[in-house]
Amino acid sequence: MNNEEIEKNETRDVIGSYKRDISKTVEEIFIRFSSAWKTAQIYEPNNLTFIKQVEPLFTLIQNILNTQVRAVFHFRDNTLFFNTIRIKFDFFSYQNFKFLAVEFRKKGIGTIGFKPGLDMSELKQFVCFLANAEAKKENNFEDLEARIKNNGLIHIILEKVQDFGISEGMAPEQIRQAAKKVYGKSISHLRGVFERGGKGKRVGLKKTRRLIQSIVDLIMQDESFMIGLTNVQNYDEYTLNHSTNVTILAICFGKGLGLEKKELGDLGISSFFHDIGKLEIPKEILEKKGKLDEEERALIEKHPLHGAGKLVLLKELSFLPIRALYVALEHHVWKDLQGYPKSWKRDTVDLYSKIVKICDVFDAVTTKRPYRDHAFTRDQALNLMLETIGTEFDPILLKIFSNLVGVYPVGTLVALDTDELGIVMETNLETAFMLRPKVKLITDDMGNRIDGEIVDLTEMDLHTKKYKRSIIKSLDPHKYDIKVGDYFLAA
Repeated sequence: MNNEEIEKNETRDVIGSYKRDISKTVEEIFIRFSSAWKTAQIYEPNNLTFIKQVEPLFTLIQNILNTQVRAVFHFRDNTLFFNTIRIKFDFFSYQNFKFLAVEFRKKGIGTIGFKPGLDMSELKQFVCFLANAEAKKENNFEDLEARIKNNGLIHIILEKVQDFGISEGMAPEQIRQAAKKVYGKSISHLRGVFERGGKGKRVGLKKTRRLIQSIVDLIMQDESFMIGLTNVQNYDEYTLNHSTNVTILAICFGKGLGLEKKELGDLGISSFFHDIGKLEIPKEILEKKGKLDEEERALIEKHPLHGAGKLVLLKELSFLPIRALYVALEHHVWKDLQGYPKSWKRDTVDLYSKIVKICDVFDAVTTKRPYRDHAFTRDQALNLMLETIGTEFDPILLKIFSNLVGVYPVGTLVALDTDELGIVMETNLETAFMLRPKVKLITDDMGNRIDGEIVDLTEMDLHTKKYKRSIIKSLDPHKYDIKVGDYFLAA
């Protein structure tokens, strides 16, 4: 064993020991917290019995704060994370965790935490507020939050549980699980919107906004994985799948352009509904094999007008950004103002419409459709789009988009010089390493399918001073019967 391996093992042992110590302390905190909570429901704050339960809890928290910037506990279903460390409980302590987790969820709490400077008086008040807060009130979290703020408990951290289980400080595996959950819920929610919208019913735009905000939050934490999910293709629900993919791509694009978080939310909602006008198009036309006739083409070209009309008639219009109407109308208008609908006359096209148009075409041409057997690979799609730069697409925006997705976009199947095949999982934004993304190996050098590791193509052999692996070319996954999206769903 060389020195480097010895050092790695020693580091691993230190980290393991640290995590075990933290887990043990957190277990003790939850035992004490549970006892203090139950005692607070019986005794007054100044009762000696209650104080005796809070004192050891306060000591345990202080011990953590002596070494940590803050102590934050995230509740995720039946799992607890302290800061970013997943906590494992033994049977006895798990009962205390379960009790608190259920109580916190009743009150809408997803995260609690403590900052340095916490004193005994604050902790006593906090436990009393929690233990005696009404759990059945509609705004219980907001009332509890206001009570904590109004009483000056400035060293307490409290965050509302998110509909889709997302918060800061999540571990990578949590983020990916949440991303897959949100991706599925996006398609499910949009299906419901289409069904209710087609019947003139309320569609739930408040939930839409929360859902889009979850997508924004996840992109902020793991953009590459979210882009990877846009490789998921459901041919039976193409419009729903496509709209979700365009939403993710558009938010990533907007983030790259420097849009603020609220703007990203508005862009996401606008993208989400860009094809809602297709509700008015007969399914047999949308899924027709072969070329459309003039009458069918005319119907297709009316879907932007139908879409804007449907959005205007939504009962919760106040929750819809006005630019969503422009996107519904303009996402097929070219940079030189050609395209459709031809009855829509403006001198300029909205920025969001330009963004959605690029993402719309990129996702569409990389997906097999009934009227087109061939689907372009992601790098082929970019090259195809760049051929019409300045006429169909805004030249500046398309160049920025091209740089964002990279030479080998996330989800590209590549052949390596080691005779292995891999799927690009994360692009490298450094100009010098644009040809060297992170790749998941899916075959060995003999062509056998494997569930390989993710390798960084910037990694070099220490002896030869050469790269261990390099990309030879991109490949069409359909020719190899490879469903790229499955590798992200299985992550």
